[in-house]
Amino acid sequence: MRKNWFYAAFCALFLLLLLVPGALTLALGPSEAGANEQLARAPQITKAGALNLDVLSDACAYFDDHFAGRQQLITANAAVTAAVFRESASPEVILGCEGWLFYADTLADYEGSAPMTERQLYCAAHTLALMQEYAASQDCAFVFTAAPNKNTLYPEFMPAQYERSEAPSNLERLSAYLAREEVVYCDLLPVLTAQNEPVYYKTDSHWMPYGSALAHDALLRTLGRDGALSQQEFTPQPHLGDLNEMLLPAGSRTEPGPVLGRARTFSYVGAVHGPDDMMIRTVCDGQQGSLLMFRDSFGNALHEDMAESFASACFSRAMPYDLTLLETERADTLVIELVERNLAKLAAQPPVMPGPARELDAPEKTVSARLQLTQRESKLDGCVQYTGTLSCAAMDADSPVYLALDGVVYEACPTDGGFCLYAPGAQEIAVYVMADGELARCEV
Repeated sequence: MRKNWFYAAFCALFLLLLLVPGALTLALGPSEAGANEQLARAPQITKAGALNLDVLSDACAYFDDHFAGRQQLITANAAVTAAVFRESASPEVILGCEGWLFYADTLADYEGSAPMTERQLYCAAHTLALMQEYAASQDCAFVFTAAPNKNTLYPEFMPAQYERSEAPSNLERLSAYLAREEVVYCDLLPVLTAQNEPVYYKTDSHWMPYGSALAHDALLRTLGRDGALSQQEFTPQPHLGDLNEMLLPAGSRTEPGPVLGRARTFSYVGAVHGPDDMMIRTVCDGQQGSLLMFRDSFGNALHEDMAESFASACFSRAMPYDLTLLETERADTLVIELVERNLAKLAAQPPVMPGPARELDAPEKTVSARLQLTQRESKLDGCVQYTGTLSCAAMDADSPVYLALDGVVYEACPTDGGFCLYAPGAQEIAVYVMADGELARCEV
């Protein structure tokens, strides 16, 4: 009898514990996402006008992601794992030395485990050169810069189990291609490494506002303008790092970072929800020039610096880069900022812009190739978008790709494994590449 009472009490306690998360969720509300977490959406009884047969599994997924106390439990588990085992409980975060955290997506660059191919490097650099050429045709200055990965600048704080590659990095190798293509490039490595104190946060994947100011000054100098923002007064302010939020979503640990010690002088145009907005426009009295800047999350801080240096500015996070904005924004300066870990995207996502016409003699040489060509309407007036995959063993690694459209030759943006071109529609299409240094027609 006593044993039956014990089992009944145990089962009742177990069921009560199962009900606690649901009761807390009803009382306190669902848990919110931490950092850049993507949580399951609320279940829908119908989808696309039909009964959702997965509504129960969707409800389970929603509850798993939103039950009250979830973030606190994740934080407690991560804190214990770090303290006892010196390991990160988050696959997105690397637990470094002396309180430093690193973004796991930068590990491939650090170890050299995913080097860009020579073709990728050429495509990235040559596409930037084509963008620079188009900007020049619009009387627009051009500069490209890459924000270094945090462990590129501070490898001494990486865990010992990760070995830094001694081979040249993708960024170093791309720099050589950019010089060959005569792309105006602002190299931030010498500027950032010359500082006595860190310019990246220990618990964030990005630079501090002072590091952003250094990048701003370097960009302006590259553009032939004066840049002295980093010489102004900076004051320490607490900052909650994104990596700390990923690892400890309910944590409140902050670190000080130097922030510009005065109010900003620019104004936003229209509603701005935050620095992560896909499109931000600004105006600044007393300045000259109009800026179009394509940026990533490193531009969250940098866009404020750049906005103070131009009478008007447009900051876009969209990729592929839409160069038609040069005309709509009436920009006289084009800046492209991309973090080191994403350099390969330059070889995979060609920009939206008309392809330049080229004067080429029809080649006598032919090479065998496998080609798949797609034509579709585009947003560019009078242009069709030609995209294709191209496999040609005889093609040089640094070969441009040309399309002859009814006898008129245009140069496409090369991609790793293909090309993209915006040009007038045509009935007769031929594809040319360089093979052993000679222009050749691809025979499919």
